[in-house]
Parts: sequence; C-alpha cells; structure tokens
Amino acid sequence: MRIPEDIRKDIPLTDEVIYFDNTATSLTPKPVIEAMNEYYLKYRANVHRGVHRLSQMATHKYEESRKVTADFLNAKFEEIVFTKNTSESLNLVSLGLEGLFKPGDKIVTTPYEHHSDLLPWQRLAKKLGLKLEFIEGDDEGNLDLSDAEKKIKDAKLVAVQHVSNALGVIHEVEELGKMAKEEGAIFVVDAAQSAGHMEVDVRKMNADFLGLSGHKGPMGPTGIGVLYINEEFFDIFEPPLIGGGTIEDVGLEGYKLAEPPERFEAGTPNIGGAIGLAAGIRYIERIGLDKIERQEHKLVKRITEGLDELEVPWYGPRNLKKHAGVVSFNVPGIHPHDVAAILDNHNIMVRSGHHCALPVMKRLGINGTVRASFHVYNSLEEVETFLGVMEDLVKSLRS
Repeated sequence: MRIPEDIRKDIPLTDEVIYFDNTATSLTPKPVIEAMNEYYLKYRANVHRGVHRLSQMATHKYEESRKVTADFLNAKFEEIVFTKNTSESLNLVSLGLEGLFKPGDKIVTTPYEHHSDLLPWQRLAKKLGLKLEFIEGDDEGNLDLSDAEKKIKDAKLVAVQHVSNALGVIHEVEELGKMAKEEGAIFVVDAAQSAGHMEVDVRKMNADFLGLSGHKGPMGPTGIGVLYINEEFFDIFEPPLIGGGTIEDVGLEGYKLAEPPERFEAGTPNIGGAIGLAAGIRYIERIGLDKIERQEHKLVKRITEGLDELEVPWYGPRNLKKHAGVVSFNVPGIHPHDVAAILDNHNIMVRSGHHCALPVMKRLGINGTVRASFHVYNSLEEVETFLGVMEDLVKSLRS
C-alpha cells in the first residue's frame, strides 16, 4: 500500500481541501461509510432480544464490532462498553466510582488535560471533599516523573491523557500506570488523541478504565465512543445509567443487573456507529499503526522545521519522538482565529482557540493557538503548501 496515495483514494474530500483538523475529527474513508450503509439498508433493526432475522443479524454485527474493538485494545470482549464519545466515557467513570471515595482521598492528574479529563474530577473532588493534585511539568508538556512518583503516593485514582490535544506531547502512560498500580490506585487513561495513531494496549498501560472516540484516530463516525472497564471492576463500578437492556430481572421491590457489558449500556445503542467504528479499526489495521506513526512523524518534523525557518513560535515537546501528529503555533500580532480564516481561504482546514485546554493556555500566557493535526492520509506536499501560505502571511506582516 502506498502511503498516503492509496488512502486518499478512499477519501474524496482530500482532493478538495487540505484537512489539518484531525484532532477534532478525522475524515471518513469509503469502507466505513459502506459498512454503515449496509446496516441501514440491509439489516436495519434493534439489537438484543429480537427473534426475527434482521434483529439477529444486527445483534451479530454489533457484538462483532465489540470483539474487533476489544482486540484492538488488547482487552476482553466483555470489558468493552460503547458510549457516545471520550467525554461521556470519562464522565461515566467519575460517576460510577463515586461510592469508592471518602473525604480526604486524593486524585492525581496533570495540568495538561483536556477539559473532559479535568472537569469530572474537579466536580467529584468538590462534591466529596477530595484532594486534587497535579503532576508538575514544563511548558512543552513534559511531565516530571519524579514528581509523579511523589504525587501518586497514597493516591486513590490517577487520570492522565495519553496524548495532549493542545501540545501534542505523548505522555509516559505505561510508567504512570506502573506507579499507580504499585500504590493500589485506580488508573484512568484518556486515549482520545492516541487510539488509531499509535498502539493503545490496556494491559501494557495497566489501565483500569480507558476512554476513546471513534470519530478521531479510528476514522469512524461521530456519536460512538468506547469505555474500557477492567473486569476487576465489574462488581465495584456502579452503572451510572440503568434501564432497558441493563437488567437480568426486575420486580417491584428491586432489580438484578445483567452481566457485563450489557449492564453498562442502557437503552438502544448507536448500532450503526459501532459497526462503523469496527470498519474504521479494520481499515487502520490494514494500513498498520507503524506506518501511520511514521507518516505523521514525517509531517511533524517538516512542519516544525518550516515554522522555525519562518520564526513562527510553536508549542509542544522539542524532542519529536515525544511529539504526536499535533502542532500548535501562533503568528505574533494576529489572533489564532484570523490565521485559521486566512488558511481557510487557501483551502487549508485547521483549528483555532483554546482547544478545551484552558489551563494550558493560561500557563503559556496566551489566549489560544492555531492547531494543525494530521492523519495518515495527509501528505508532505500538503505541508509544503501550508508553509508556502504561512511564508506569504509572515512576509506581509514584516514588510
């Protein structure tokens, strides 16, 4: 397979625009759309409990998608719960574990988290009188692992992102997971920006819970996410949502929960979304995560070199081995939104703003950044086009 040429053939939109907004959502290849269309056109029905053949087929495909996702994360079938997105997954974790905490217990996270892996813990700490502590790090997003070891000591829960959506830094989740396990702490991973771009192995991470979104790295549809729940927590984690599909028996005096994963999926799920997610996972597995990583690394290397040549400041780790396919920058004297609008005029799609990481922006003393983020279908030619537009913009400001 030629990278990225053969991938771009499956994504017509790459012929029309330069899409550098993959951190927000990736483009969708034809095989994903075809898999979802097949469900809606050929066996559209609800899953579970239905005896007729359409329901049986839908159930088979839905649960097959769970198996594909489990294998992708090196998890067990019953440890995979489908949600709407990473935000919902992480909120469910905080709600489902609420009963385990007592006042004074400590939660440890980092100052670089997306709001979705910060606000749920802030709310829980405020509600239950918990201590919330942050692992120290530098302005590039690199964590101080010696400080992490100190902070994690006696922690009840540790929550950390795998990759920063604002700075592109790859955090040492495996090392942090080991520290958490040595302390007997619950370890929660936000894999929204890593799944589909690099290996995400819940066993290697020692993850107890992990969330991801199907529409980002896996190139699936929106509205489908994953919550991994370590089987050791099946009888500890209280399902925040109950109702249809979550029970084995119900009487007027009470109920008995179904076995996992059904007990964690209340109501009709996003069936087409789960099927599309599995198609996306199969698609990137055919490409190979190693090839995806190599392609994104090439793009990061070239774009950061180009920005340096233009004397345009960019943020994130200078050690590019720790830099995922996310590059944030600013053009001095121009608001990030204005830069994004100029790039849009040249058919280059980027994101601008605080990227749901306001504490990061406050730390850096800026009101936002322009963010270019990549996937395997992005090319060096697109980066050169981007740098050409940036060169013209910088020259116009300095003339």
